[in-house]
Amino acid sequence: MKATLETLLQQSHEYGRFIENLKASPAEQLSKKPKKGWSVLEVVEHLNAVYAIYLPNFEKAIANAPTNKESEVGANYQRSVLGRLSVFAMKPKKQKRQFKMKTFDFFEPSGKGEEVFDQFADYKEKFNELIRQARSKDLSGIKMPTALGEKVKFYVPECFEFVLAHESRHLQQIRDLL
Repeated sequence: MKATLETLLQQSHEYGRFIENLKASPAEQLSKKPKKGWSVLEVVEHLNAVYAIYLPNFEKAIANAPTNKESEVGANYQRSVLGRLSVFAMKPKKQKRQFKMKTFDFFEPSGKGEEVFDQFADYKEKFNELIRQARSKDLSGIKMPTALGEKVKFYVPECFEFVLAHESRHLQQIRDLL
């Protein structure tokens, strides 16, 4: 089932609140690393790295999209087979992260401190604003590059969905750590 922009915006707000609430956790809990994997702070830093790549691509695609003339703004959009499969593979199922995936080196966290929360809040605010802007755009046929570059592109709304599926996967990772 494909999500609407409104549904994606609601999910994004929910995920943002979850991360915001983590700030009240003890510092040692946030920085504690499991034997394998990342600490909570490193997971949030990784999400920031993803937003740093995707936000400029969203901005460019949305700025270049024509204004929607239909009465049902942002309701219909295309999906690609690769996009559908990517979203499906990324979403956690029944509170479990299926399909373990190795992250690309450029997304590896470097061990920054709790300032990752402020950066995340800034990125999340911008991401949500881009979803709101997308509601008034005709995004049919508009693709944008993924983190893999110009060779792998998704339609803009499915890219929103992919980024949120990725975020959901890492929120589950954080829940498992707490």
